[in-house]
Amino acid sequence: MRILGISGSLRRDSYNTTLLRAAGERLPAGVELELWDGLKAVPPYDEGDDGSNAPAAVTALRDAVAGADAVLIATPEYNSSIPGQLKNALDWVSRPIATNPLRNKPAAVVG
Repeated sequence: MRILGISGSLRRDSYNTTLLRAAGERLPAGVELELWDGLKAVPPYDEGDDGSNAPAAVTALRDAVAGADAVLIATPEYNSSIPGQLKNALDWVSRPIATNPLRNKPAAVVG
C-alpha cells in the first residue's frame, strides 16, 4: 500500500512535513509513505488551463494522487482555514468532479 503525504506548509523546517516523516517511519510493514513536495510549483487555478492544457506541476500532482492508495495531508491552520497554496492544489486535483484522482480515495488530514 502506498500513501501520498502532502504538507500544506511551504516552510523549509515545517512541523507538518516533520509530522508526515514521523508518520512514515511508524507505518506497518508493506505500507509506504511518499512525500510530495511540489506544492510551491502549482500555479493558481485557472479553468482555461485545466484538462489537457494543465501545467506540468498539476499533472505531476494528479499523477501522484492517482498512483497512491490513500492521501495523508498535514497542514497548519492559517486564518481559521487551510493555507491558500494547499487549497489551490486541492482545487486542481479535485477537478473534473466525476473523474478526478481524489474521487473515492481514502484521505485524512492531520496537524
